[in-house]
Amino acid sequence: MKRLAAIILLAATASVQADSGLVRSSGVEGPWRITIMTDPTPLRQGPIDISVMVQTLDGGVPVLDAVVEFTLLHQDSGTTLNASATRSQADNRLLYAAKFVLPAPASWNVSTNISTDAASETMAWSFTAADPVPPFSAAWPWLLPVPAALLLYGVNRRLHSGRTADAP
Repeated sequence: MKRLAAIILLAATASVQADSGLVRSSGVEGPWRITIMTDPTPLRQGPIDISVMVQTLDGGVPVLDAVVEFTLLHQDSGTTLNASATRSQADNRLLYAAKFVLPAPASWNVSTNISTDAASETMAWSFTAADPVPPFSAAWPWLLPVPAALLLYGVNRRLHSGRTADAP
């Protein structure tokens, strides 16, 4: 019974995600270290989140007064998406985040523009978005509790029926 509980616990925690997703790019541009993260992993057609951490080179202090803008360019169709990243959209207030809805899978080129009163820099990077998740794949975690509850009920009934048969 303890093993079954451990299996259920592990299955439930398999979908837990990190704070800001997968690190896609990190490097030094001008006076800053810039780290770019995306969520979900893998990126797919549909909603995505892009987060940026901007830090000073001396001491790694987060820069909290920057203007961050993204330009996404779909390599095949030429579709362009633009958005400003803000700290209010981020789960972690040390980051800047922007939300997008990718209209198509395939390769995207991204230009991340960061500016403050003191400096302005651009970091270029790219990613490949996969096809959207099939509907059942997205829904199966919501369907799992019903068979799990039926299985636990059946195990419970079987254990109790063995005890009552042995009683005088």
